[in-house]
Amino acid sequence: MASLQQALTVLFVVLHIIWWPISKLLASLVFVLSPFYRVALFLLLPFIHAGQVVINILSFPFSAKWLERIETLYIYLGTAALIGCITGGILYTIIRVLSSTLNIDAKAPPKPRQKSRTVAQYRATKAVEKKDFPDLGPSIPPVILKKVPEFRRRKGLLSSAVIEEEDSDL
Repeated sequence: MASLQQALTVLFVVLHIIWWPISKLLASLVFVLSPFYRVALFLLLPFIHAGQVVINILSFPFSAKWLERIETLYIYLGTAALIGCITGGILYTIIRVLSSTLNIDAKAPPKPRQKSRTVAQYRATKAVEKKDFPDLGPSIPPVILKKVPEFRRRKGLLSSAVIEEEDSDL
């Protein structure tokens, strides 16, 4: 027991001897840098104040008494969400392992794309087709092409009068 006590004393003395110059160096560094720190703190003061205001506004609903009344509800919903996320993660992992093991999710190699015709080739083909098959449709005489003026009103239900029947139950 005495040797343990002596070993602890030696350890603390050695640590104190090592720590003393480091602490003096850090204290002098803080003393030298404190004016810069104070100037930086002064310049950042508006942003710090704005941040505190935003935090206070955002945390206001959580300081209300009504949260105590619905505490069990949000504990229940939080637990349900946690269980749902864990279950979903487990199911996702199982499906991924099974599909990769059974090689179900192997993607089919892409089919080689057929070379499509260029615009010039398409136009040349259409020009050849036009030359081979001339238009054999009936020619329309020029008399029929004139537009016939529409003088007459169309005869339909709207142009005729609706005649009502008379009741003769007297």
